[in-house]
Amino acid sequence: MSNSTAINKLIRILLIDDDADDYMMVRDMVSAMSSSKFQLDWEADYKDALPLMQKQQHDVYIVDYVLGEKNGLDLIRAAFPNGSTLPIILLTARGRRDIDEEALALGVTEYFDKADIRLPLLERAIRYAINNKRIETDLRKSETLFRSLIQSAADYIQVLNLEGNITRTNPATLRGAGYAEAEIVGHAFSEFLTPASKTMLQTMFPTMIQQGDSRQEIEFLHKDGSIRHMDCSWSVVRNVESQYVVVIQRDITDRKRVEEALQESLLREKEMSELKSRFVSIASHELRTPLSTIQNNIYMLKNYAHKLDDAARDGKLDKIQLMVEHITELLQDVLSLNNIETGRTEFNPTPVQMDTFCREIMEEYQHNKDQTHKLKFDCGQPVKATIDPRLFRQVITNLLDNAVKYSKEGTNVTLTLTTEPTKVVINVIDEGIGIPDDDKARMFQPFRRAGNVGATVGSGLGLSIIKQAVELHGGTVTFTSQVNVGTTFTVAIPA
Repeated sequence: MSNSTAINKLIRILLIDDDADDYMMVRDMVSAMSSSKFQLDWEADYKDALPLMQKQQHDVYIVDYVLGEKNGLDLIRAAFPNGSTLPIILLTARGRRDIDEEALALGVTEYFDKADIRLPLLERAIRYAINNKRIETDLRKSETLFRSLIQSAADYIQVLNLEGNITRTNPATLRGAGYAEAEIVGHAFSEFLTPASKTMLQTMFPTMIQQGDSRQEIEFLHKDGSIRHMDCSWSVVRNVESQYVVVIQRDITDRKRVEEALQESLLREKEMSELKSRFVSIASHELRTPLSTIQNNIYMLKNYAHKLDDAARDGKLDKIQLMVEHITELLQDVLSLNNIETGRTEFNPTPVQMDTFCREIMEEYQHNKDQTHKLKFDCGQPVKATIDPRLFRQVITNLLDNAVKYSKEGTNVTLTLTTEPTKVVINVIDEGIGIPDDDKARMFQPFRRAGNVGATVGSGLGLSIIKQAVELHGGTVTFTSQVNVGTTFTVAIPA
């Protein structure tokens, strides 16, 4: 209701006073009031006044404290046992403080002695009583609405004091986080945050108090120990008596997971696009040379076979076979890497006697008629581990192939097998060209090759396959290298 509406409206006043002289005094004063239209009703008896007050058909009640055997406070208490929503003015001839305090407790709006009543004072008291009660009613409605919003909100809501302690929370917080009200109210808000969010709160809270609001993402701890990502809004509410902070938290955990999955998918898609581009570039280069060699040798055999002796023809066929093997190896590497990365590789771990396993692989290399390196196997004691024999054979043979390929004939290539308390360690050591420092960080990426490999053929996939296969076993692969000194690759898997 606007102020102008309140002024123009007929204001009904009920006077409860057993003294006729007091009634006439009040009546004359009301008649003389010019600021509004007033209607004064009078009731002298306590019993008759009670039902009238309970009907709440008047805008203002003026109640005398002395009403025969009963008093005005008894009447107010009986008429409005839950408190009055209408303005009440109490009149008395006794200036007692205890009456004043009891009247305030019952919701009396104004209180003064009869001896002090004057027209301006009474008129002001009526206008102020009506206005103050209207403000009080509006505040009560706002508080009811605010409480209803808090109680029904799906978001987590807390009210904090300026020390950061929780003074109130809503049912959504209790249901969602799993706490009882006593486990939250009275506790510091920071108790329910992860260490990272606690640190953020310590810095943010004083600034937020000064600025009046803030918004951050926090990590909120549920009672079961789970962490929820919350979009958190902070607002400082100030009134005459106090200040407090309203915290509204919206659970964005699922949204964050979707965003992270989407980001990971986009990153993966970008990596795959780059991978395909590098594959097309490298594969076209790696395939062009052997295909040209095959084509040239087929041409020579087709058109000049009658001019070639047996040795020359065999040489041409050997070159064709070598190039076919190179193409097959490249395609096999691509297929192996793709199968591992897409989870389509069969992984069948089984207990294996590792010293026997590694020794057999090394003997295969030593018995190769084209082998020109000094191959050594070093293992001091029997070693067992759980591996997939097919995949792990590929790991060791790829490492030995690289050691032989990138080192000079006659140099040492050593395979060592040792154990530690929780792992089995395999080293492949060569005395080859080494890996430049600028290339080391990227060596396990697909299609990456060191810048010093020169004309030595290779797909750049071997180390990627090794890394993926070792990680399937729960292990790690690392290396140390120095250019023109050699390289040591270290594979560690659980014992």
